[in-house]
Amino acid sequence: MADQSPSEMPLSDEMLPAQRREHLIEWFENNHAASSQDLARMFGISVSTVRRDLDLLASEGLVKRTHGGAVALRNRSTWEPTTDEARITAAEEKQAIAREALTFVKPGQALLIDTGGVVCHLLADELAKLNIPLTVITNDLYVANALTYRENIALHVPGGALRFGSYSLLGSPGEEFLKDIRCDIFFMSAAAVDETCVSETVLELSQLKRAMVDAARDVILLADSARFMERALHRTVPIERISRIITDDGLTAKSRERFPSPSPAFHIAPMQPQDRA
Repeated sequence: MADQSPSEMPLSDEMLPAQRREHLIEWFENNHAASSQDLARMFGISVSTVRRDLDLLASEGLVKRTHGGAVALRNRSTWEPTTDEARITAAEEKQAIAREALTFVKPGQALLIDTGGVVCHLLADELAKLNIPLTVITNDLYVANALTYRENIALHVPGGALRFGSYSLLGSPGEEFLKDIRCDIFFMSAAAVDETCVSETVLELSQLKRAMVDAARDVILLADSARFMERALHRTVPIERISRIITDDGLTAKSRERFPSPSPAFHIAPMQPQDRA
C-alpha cells in the first residue's frame, strides 16, 4: 500500500487525517498547484475535508494556501512554473488583481504590458473589452494577440527572439526600442518580490523589464501573494522603483509592513463572491 502513488490510491473522509495529509504532501512534492475541487475529485474526498487538510498543511509551512486551493512551496531562486502550471496557480487571485489593475487605466494613456506573467495575460483580456483609446506596447505574444484587431488600441510589439515555452520576445530589439519610449504606466509582473527588490529567474527577462521600468512614469506591480517574501536569481529593480503593488489578501499586513513607505503603495484586490472557494 505504501508504494502506491496518490493517484492510484483513493483517499476517504474516514481515513485517519494524518494518513490523508501524508498523501497530499506526496502529491505536492511532484506537482505545483491544484484547486480544492480538483484535489477532492482526484482523491475521492469532500471539498470541505480537503480545505481543512490544506489549512493545516499551510499552518505547518508545507504548502501555501490560495483562495481556490494551494500551491507547493518552491525555492524561487531558479525554479519557475510552466505557463500551464501558472494558469492554475492562484487563478482567482490573479483574476482579481487584473480587474483591480483595470481601475488605473484611463482613456488616451500609453501602457506598457509586461511579458512572462499570466496576470498580464488576464489584464490584456480585460483591456480587450474596453472601448477607450489606448496605446499599448508589449513584448508578449499573448498580450499582442489579445489586443489585435481592436480599432481603439494602437498596438506596438518591439520584437526580439522568442523564448522557448513562453510568449516572451527577448533581446536587444525590444530593449533598444524602449530607450526612446515614455509611457504612462508599466504593468509589471515578477517571479519573486521581497522588501528590497523585484527579481526574475532569467537574466534576459530581467534586463528587458529594467528597460520597461525606465520607459514608464508609473510602475504598477501585479503579483499574487505566493510570490512575496521570495527572491529569484536575477535582481530586476529595487523595490523603491515600484509606484504601486496590486496583490491579494494572502499577503499579511505584517509582511506589508516590511516594505518601505509610502512607496510602493499597496492595493489589495477585492475578491468577488464567485472567486472564493
